[in-house]
Amino acid sequence: MVKSYVKRIAATAIMTAVCLGATVQIGLPNVAYAVDTSDKEVMMTINGTDILKNEYVDYYSYCKAMMENSYGMGEYLWSMYPEAVQQLVAATDNNCLYARTVVDKFNELGLNVDEARNKAWRGSAWDLKQTKNETIAKLAEQNMTFDEWLSSMGMDEKMYNNIFAQGYYYEALNDYYFGVNGENAPAEDEIKAEFEKFYKAKHILIMNTDEYGNELTGDALAEKEELVKQIQQELADGADFDELMNKYSEDTGLTTNPDGYIFQDDGSFVDEFVQGTDALEIGEVSSEPVKSDYGWHIIKREALTDEDYEAYRPQLVYNLTGMTIDSLIEQWMSEAEVTYPDGHEDLTIADILGEEAGDIPSMEDLLGGSSSDDGTSSATDDTTTEDTSTDNSATSSAE
Repeated sequence: MVKSYVKRIAATAIMTAVCLGATVQIGLPNVAYAVDTSDKEVMMTINGTDILKNEYVDYYSYCKAMMENSYGMGEYLWSMYPEAVQQLVAATDNNCLYARTVVDKFNELGLNVDEARNKAWRGSAWDLKQTKNETIAKLAEQNMTFDEWLSSMGMDEKMYNNIFAQGYYYEALNDYYFGVNGENAPAEDEIKAEFEKFYKAKHILIMNTDEYGNELTGDALAEKEELVKQIQQELADGADFDELMNKYSEDTGLTTNPDGYIFQDDGSFVDEFVQGTDALEIGEVSSEPVKSDYGWHIIKREALTDEDYEAYRPQLVYNLTGMTIDSLIEQWMSEAEVTYPDGHEDLTIADILGEEAGDIPSMEDLLGGSSSDDGTSSATDDTTTEDTSTDNSATSSAE
């Protein structure tokens, strides 16, 4: 039962550059970060490498779409909160810095994504073809095409492919520094010894509170206590633990943790649950329910597997070193020499994406037209005119 659990997930690349026109491929021929070099305008320089206009535009378009979606305001965000344009520039700068840091370090170390890695990724989230096909199928259920979805994300298909490329580089760096015999990894024996401090357990939780978190009393409490005794009797009679767990457990984490929880005695899990697990042998089920603030736990201790070790190895390395590939990338980013042309922080949407993109709708457009000085709406009434100018009309979106 989780009390408080912070899960560190190795992040894949936030974004990569789209290749539109003349490109320079950095890395693998089929899975590679691609840079459009057709526009020579320098937007920023990272460790002596110029980030040219088209590369910058790719990140800018993506960050713009993400901010519009995140705030739920679409393009009206920029007229309602003009200061958000500077935040957009800062987000784009950071994305460029992140991508170049990962790509340049990958190349500096002479790393590659070999055939063994490609085979290991087949059928996983790293499998570009499979993941794309699954995405297309899910989008079809929502009557959306793949291109429409990409557009809503500020991307095209080349950028989508590049996300995977940068992710491959990231994983190669992670292996180099924290994989088996990695530059910053402890010895495997030390990592495995750390893993032996972990527990694995399933439980059947019967809660002693109602849906609002109030403690049960009277008949409601008696019913739960009777259910706990019934489950214990069924187990004593030889019932399958997993079947009873799936039938009776009120743990909301069961769906995401059907094979049990893996944890250590570090305060992240309920103390009574940890202590109850520690008292059991592998495969043993608690003879008496363990009581906690959440209710009654009937616990079964499970054996940790080699698969569990592989899944938790990054966490184990972090426990021993206090480092992850993410913290290394953050360090490299902080150490990078970054310069910008004069006026960079004052760039507008029109400066980056052109006048048409910079012609953002106003709040008056959102409300159906601005109010004139005499208090009447300036929105065009389509019952009184047959032709309206696109420059002056502001008809309601509800029509």
